[in-house]
Amino acid sequence: MEWTKFTERECDLFTTYCIMIGYLKNYKKNIGKNLNNFLMMHENGIVHSWRLKSEYDEFLNELKTKKLGVFEEILDRLKNQNENLKKFLEYKNLDNLTDKQLLRVFINFVNVYQNYFPLFTLPKYFGMVLDENRLSQKLKSKLKEMRGIADYEKIQKDFLPLFFKETEKRKNIKSDLLFCALPEEITNLLKNGKKIKESILKDRKKLILFLTTNGGKTKIFTGTKAKQILKENIKEEKVETDFIKGNIANKGLVTGKVRLILREADLSNLDNKIVVAPMTSIKFTPYLKNVLGIVTNEGGIACHAAIVSRELNVPCIVGTKNGTKIFKNNDLVELDANNGIVKIIERAK
Repeated sequence: MEWTKFTERECDLFTTYCIMIGYLKNYKKNIGKNLNNFLMMHENGIVHSWRLKSEYDEFLNELKTKKLGVFEEILDRLKNQNENLKKFLEYKNLDNLTDKQLLRVFINFVNVYQNYFPLFTLPKYFGMVLDENRLSQKLKSKLKEMRGIADYEKIQKDFLPLFFKETEKRKNIKSDLLFCALPEEITNLLKNGKKIKESILKDRKKLILFLTTNGGKTKIFTGTKAKQILKENIKEEKVETDFIKGNIANKGLVTGKVRLILREADLSNLDNKIVVAPMTSIKFTPYLKNVLGIVTNEGGIACHAAIVSRELNVPCIVGTKNGTKIFKNNDLVELDANNGIVKIIERAK
């Protein structure tokens, strides 16, 4: 099986799992087809995911055949689902709920959360295969609006810590470890009092790998076994080059030093730098006002980096696949977003 790298970003493990289940089960209701193969690793707070190359290519080719009306309908569904998600942000405390009520809140939340992510990501996929010139101004505005809303980030910062803190009080299990539990395990904990072994959660916190093939049951591996499975499936490519190519999101030509962003903690000192990241999101926006340019591994015309670069009118290249592997902090590079090329002028010492 040949896998292709798709994402690399900072994300909690609980959300990582919900995203994966959403992709595996909930694409069908939106575009008529689910993904059946998935490889995802979560290590020290960073999630890496791969798609089966043949299936992923077929998936993108199928999106090319969809009418723009389907794209617009998905944006409308995303808006509605985001409203459902925002309702959970209204909770400021949960201690007034009974155990049954708390369980009901959690089950409803997981259902919304897992249905939300396919809707949030499908516009990005469409953006990878659509010609921007085909989009009406109305559709562009709707796309900008919906890709500019990321209440899931507030969920991760506000609702999940609130919920897990309440669960910690009631079930005597540390909230930071609950971020490493699966939804069904938390459901059983709340419903039946079934304990989750802390040793298992601690192992997952370090490294966990999820593998789903042919739409079957997702297999879970930790520790050395996870590393072995990853090694068997993914061949680490050694890339030695002084330039990369990508898709032009906003034209321009600029020279400057690289600021590599892999975690939220890296979001500082971006002024007059060329930001290189796996992808950008809403939490990046306040820090990007004075950057020289943006380069991402992922994305198309509908990704956050593409949208914000056009707003800021800075050169931007997306979909480079491995920009974060090629460039290091303070490398002097030329970002040529007229031709979709970034090249190193001088390596950082």
